[in-house]
Amino acid sequence: MNMRLLLSFLICSVLLCKGAFAAEKVYRCEILSDAYIKTNGELAIVQDSPRVGQEFAVIKKTGEVVGDVMDSLGKPKVIASGSKSNAYKVIWTQKAAGQNGVFIDYLSIDGFAKDGKYPFGFFSGALLMTGFCE
Repeated sequence: MNMRLLLSFLICSVLLCKGAFAAEKVYRCEILSDAYIKTNGELAIVQDSPRVGQEFAVIKKTGEVVGDVMDSLGKPKVIASGSKSNAYKVIWTQKAAGQNGVFIDYLSIDGFAKDGKYPFGFFSGALLMTGFCE
């Protein structure tokens, strides 16, 4: 329980304390949709998903994510730092239980939106979450 309280404190610190984290160092993101790819290849939107409305923060330099939605992801690798013409990209890799197996998670944040709200896509297996970051 103490760990959960500490995590909540850290999330609040990152998301609410703009003075402690300059905007150019952290993306603050909100999930707007939660979906998955069905076995027939179609996209299915998760109705009443508990993820929708949740927030998380991404430390731009390291790719670390703070927030309950993706807090178990470790060892991020920033693939692209983002620019006016290229999205910010982070991947996470984890070994799977089977021989030669691997899990790959991918986050892309389009940092070139004009209104300051940058759309993102997070892919983990068949899971797809989308939303915006600031």
